[in-house]
Amino acid sequence: MTKKIILFALFLFNISFVTAQTKLEKIKGSKIVTVTTKEIESFENVEIEEFLDVYFVKSEKTSIEIEADDNLHDIVSYNVLGNTLKITALKQPVSEKKFTVRVNYNDSLKTIVARHESKINALADISLENITIKNFDKSQSFLNVRSINFTLLMNDKSRAEVNVKADKTVVELSKEAKIKALIASPESKIDLYQKSQGEIEGDSQISKIRLDNNASLIAKKFTVKDLELVTESYTKCSVNAQKSIEISASGKSEIDLLGEPKVDLKVFTNSAVLSKKEK
Repeated sequence: MTKKIILFALFLFNISFVTAQTKLEKIKGSKIVTVTTKEIESFENVEIEEFLDVYFVKSEKTSIEIEADDNLHDIVSYNVLGNTLKITALKQPVSEKKFTVRVNYNDSLKTIVARHESKINALADISLENITIKNFDKSQSFLNVRSINFTLLMNDKSRAEVNVKADKTVVELSKEAKIKALIASPESKIDLYQKSQGEIEGDSQISKIRLDNNASLIAKKFTVKDLELVTESYTKCSVNAQKSIEISASGKSEIDLLGEPKVDLKVFTNSAVLSKKEK
């Protein structure tokens, strides 16, 4: 028994040691801002880590541009392995005047992944046929997107504000993620799980929306012609259907319905509540 306790204590110590080892050293910015640009080989995927603030700009040539205090440029580590551009920080800047990274991408880009409180920014449209954005570990996305197929996957308390024009849009949130979105898409699919929250406006011809496990959605201004809605467990949502809505509601889910659609109650069980609203 004593041996097991000792081994468990050593296990906890090793975890604490590894955590301490991965904490980044801090470096104070010089306040003298400079810009450096380096061309890199083309890439299909981008992975961002460690609180970096990264802006995406479409360009014919792929490159990395760093605008930062002159003593902070070297703490940005980046390289292309296979088809993936990996960007991370080696130290944590403090009292800096400027610290941003710009990624100039081309039509090869397919996926962007953000972790560890990093930020993905696109002031101009991310204009690609197919693009997938993934947010983990409290990371954030502030995006304008114009695409044929757009997918946004979020969890771990990540945040996003997006303006999307796409033929098909897929949004999936879990683990307390939050989103504010303006979506213009003929076809859309929106899933919210595990205390995630959504506020969505725009329009869609056909949409499938699902909520489960304490998720909530405000979509009063998201006008859908034909809507398929599934709500389970403790969930709350407001939706706007114009022509038809198929509802599967169970648990203690609460639905506020706007519009004048034909209603098909496919499933309506437990303590589910459906309320008709005018606004």
